[in-house]
Formats: sequence, C-alpha cells, structure tokens
Amino acid sequence: MSVCEEYLTAEGRKLAGGRVKAASIYSVKARLDTSENSVSGKEAVLFTNRTPDTLKKIVFRVYANSPGVRPKGVEATVTGARVGGSQARTTLDNSLLTVTLPKPLAPRSEAVVAFSFKEYVPETEGVTGDLKGLITGEAAGGYGIFGRDKDIFNLGYFMPLVTTCRGGAWEAREVPPFGDISDFDSAYFNVSLDVPGNFQVAATGLETGSGKSGGRRTFSFAAGPVRDFAAQASAAYRSSTRRVGPTEIVSYYLLDSSDGGKKALEYCANALGQFNEHFGPYPYKRLNVCEASLGGSAAGMEFAGQVLIARMLYGMAGGVSVPLPDSLKDRGGDQLNDLLKNLTGGIMGEALEFVVAHEVCHQWWGIVVGSDSIAHPWQDESLTNYSSVLYFRWQHGEDAAKKQLEMQITLPYSAGSLLGSGDGVVDAPVDSFKSERQFTAIVYSKGALFFQALEKQMGEEAFEKSLGAYYQKYAFLNPAPDDLMQAFKDNASDPAAVAALHQRWVREKHAGEDIASSLPGGSLLEDLLKGLAPDEMDLGPLEDMYRDFWNDLNPDGGQVPESPFPSTSPVIPI
Repeated sequence: MSVCEEYLTAEGRKLAGGRVKAASIYSVKARLDTSENSVSGKEAVLFTNRTPDTLKKIVFRVYANSPGVRPKGVEATVTGARVGGSQARTTLDNSLLTVTLPKPLAPRSEAVVAFSFKEYVPETEGVTGDLKGLITGEAAGGYGIFGRDKDIFNLGYFMPLVTTCRGGAWEAREVPPFGDISDFDSAYFNVSLDVPGNFQVAATGLETGSGKSGGRRTFSFAAGPVRDFAAQASAAYRSSTRRVGPTEIVSYYLLDSSDGGKKALEYCANALGQFNEHFGPYPYKRLNVCEASLGGSAAGMEFAGQVLIARMLYGMAGGVSVPLPDSLKDRGGDQLNDLLKNLTGGIMGEALEFVVAHEVCHQWWGIVVGSDSIAHPWQDESLTNYSSVLYFRWQHGEDAAKKQLEMQITLPYSAGSLLGSGDGVVDAPVDSFKSERQFTAIVYSKGALFFQALEKQMGEEAFEKSLGAYYQKYAFLNPAPDDLMQAFKDNASDPAAVAALHQRWVREKHAGEDIASSLPGGSLLEDLLKGLAPDEMDLGPLEDMYRDFWNDLNPDGGQVPESPFPSTSPVIPI
C-alpha cells in the first residue's frame, strides 16, 4: 500500500489522511493478446468488510461483459475463484459477478478473493461511429472506452471491480445504455500489463517497473487511493510532457495527431492549474491525457489520473481533414470533407479545449470526490460542465466564458428541445431518460445552467468557496447530492434561497420559464448552419450522402432521421 501511496502528492496525502482506512487492495497481472483481441489475467483483492452487516457475498462489476460492450456472441469468463484457501462459487450475470463466500464475513473482517478472468475487446466504430453518434445523438458500444481500433486498445474498466454495498444491499443495476458507471469506493492498485514488445502503455498511477521477454514487454503500475484503473495500449503512441507543480502531465497521441496532442497537453496543463487554484489541489503526481478512438457521441471519458479524448477532436484541433468511412469516399467525399474541415476549424476546433477541461475537471468532481453516476449523474456531470465554463472565464476572460456557455451548454439544450427532448427532472437516474439526447439536454445543459443561476444568486466568491469546501470535506469519499447542496447553503447569505432554487431547477420542471425564453434558440442554429455551409456550397448532395450513410449503417432498414448535416446533436464529454 505504501508503494501505491507514492502516487499521492504531499497535499494529496493530507487530503487522504484517515479517509481510506481498510480500503480494498487489488493485485492484478494481465496480458493483452492482440491476435485474438483479448485481455486476460489473474486478480486478487484484499477486501475488508467496512459495512455494519455480516456479508455472505461480494459483488464485482465486469464492465467488459455488459450487454452494450461485449462483442456479439462472445462473453467474458471468470474461473478458479477462491476466498482464502477455499473454492468459491461465482455467478456472472452480464456485468455483475457474484462471489459467494465460503463462510460469512463479519464487520471489520477481511478476506482475499482471487480468480482468473478473460475478456474480449470489441472493435470501436471509430470515425464511422463518431459520425453516427453526431447524427443520432445516441451511444454505441459503451462509447468504446473498452474497445479497439487498428492503432489503440482502450482498456477502461478492464479488471473486475468491487461494487458498492449500501444498506446491506450490493449493486444490482446493469450498466446503462448511456452515461457512465462510476460508483466505486477508493482503493489501491498494483497492476502489471503484458503487451507486445513494441507497445507503449499509458495507465493510472506511477510506473514501478518494466521488462522485456520473448518479444513482449511488461509494464507495472501502482496507484492509490483511486476509484478505478484504466490503461491505453498502442504501438503508435507518441508523447509529450509538461509539469504543473508536483504533477507531471503526459499527452499520448498518434503521429498524425501531433498538433492536437500538443494542444491537448497545453489545455490539460492550463485546466489543471486553474482547478488547483480555484477548487483545491490535484492529489496525484501524474495525469495522462490520451487520444482514443471513442464511439457513439462520446467526446471524452475520465478515469483516475487518466482522461481519454476522442480521436476525431485531434484532427478538429487544426481544422484538418477527417478520414471518411469507405461508404462515403465515392459519394462526394471531398465536398463532405470540406464541410467537416469548416466545422472542425471553427466551432468544433474550440471543442477540444472545452472537452479537455471537462475531463480534467472530473478529476475533482467524480474521481476524487465520488458520486453515484447511475442514480445521480447530475452531481458530477452538471457541475463539471459548468466548471468547464468557469475554466474559460479564469483562463480566457468573461467573453470567452459566455461564448462557451452558449455553444456547449445552451445550444445543446436548444437543439434537444427542437428535436423533441422536452423538459425533465435533473436529479434523476440514467434509465429514467427516454433517450441520450434528452439525457444530454437535461443533465449536461439544464443542470449546468442551474449552477450558473446558483452562482448568480450567491455571488462568485461564495460559490467558489462552497466548491472548495465540498472538495476538502469529501475528497476520496462518496457524498450524496444533499451533501453538495449543503456546501452551498453553508456559505450562502440566504440558505433558504439556495434550497428553493435547487428545488425549482433540479427537482421540478420549469425549463420553459427558466431557460427557453432566454435562449437564442433556432436563430443561433440557423447562424451556425450558415457559417458551416456557405452560400456557394450546395447542401443537397450532402443530404443525399447523409441518407446513404445512414442506410449503410442500418442495413436492416428503419426510418432515416430528418436532421441533415451538419448535425445539431452535441458530442458528449462524459
């Protein structure tokens, strides 16, 4: 455990002191097989029962086996489970692995649970998936955070993780079709990953060793306390580094994305510095920002000490051409690429900085300060999205912040409304939203606009003080939404007004009054369409290509959505 805690800065040690006593300790030896596209390994977990109940089982999340992630017809396997020296019965039901204990585990008692696992890494749709996600606003294959393309293996949540046990009940919820699954306690990890000899590995924690044998290479990492462990593996990665205080930032990117990779490093460093100053110190000695082929509508994803940024955004950073899927190359592909280049060099080019800031901010909201992303996704996503606007204010000034508020928050809400998302309760579980488009509009936009309204009501100084207090009090813990709101009440001149605003915006449906009347709405969308499609560009062929593209993606038929290129569906920095 002491090796794992080397990952902490001096300030991180102060934050973690006394808060993670008896946390789980993972020891994992894994191997990536690129011929059969699998990751397998042996895992042992020292688990301490920190609940007041005697436990008869321990439940793990096997993300790779969730229905929306695993390859069709291929399931993960878990074998040879033992608890202490005794065999243990296991049941793997989609993503939930139940290990039945040979004998009950009393409070404050510990047990070592060990087993072998094997998972198959699905192919991510890449650019095709990105375009489909932009068109439909829907996720595909778990966003590809556990997935692969020809260059990169994304190994998010690749090892089974102990879920939470609350009120005597273990996790029973399946991985939702969109959003993320972050709801884990802080733990310690010692992990080795065996990869082909020409691969580089970016992973959570500090590298504690590496070695070569038989044409392969093994990387070892230690981290803790952290909520999860993620790895990226590629033979094509290049890297650049920068230091912000005690933290080394490493940007991993492909050779043809070097401009975007260096910009991502710059944006990551800027965001880390601003959030350090305004929220509280980042507790770890390393932060990786990694180019990744994400699928569906995902623009990014956060893990402890490591963030993924969609490959498409790296090309967009400079307004460069985006590789088109084969289905579009013979259908006026040059014209479509011109349109995408226009899009990427302008509005979407700025999105790289916003997405990097968003994912870095998750290190504060969601990673260090935990929350239940399945039941209360707004607690980290709404707060993180508005905090990303604050980053632009602190880094670039008020005008830049206003522009990002409009482009990244109010515009997606307006677009969702135009496409029929409707109003909704912000503090609601993921599965209560009728579509990902509605989820985005309500959680990422309406929820973020609540924090804007709250800051206006409280004042900037009291608002920022509340967030700093929230971070200090709940670092490495799992607060509830009410704990977040109490932090604001504690620093407000009128706590009752904070409660009333929270009730109205987050628990009720008043968007028609509170948001819609003040949004630029369709006029802004029209301005964007005009800017992205100049008068001399005929959109008719693009609409035809769009329909052909849709039909290629859906050979079994189905109605073609009416929204033409350029899509109004936002990419989502999950």
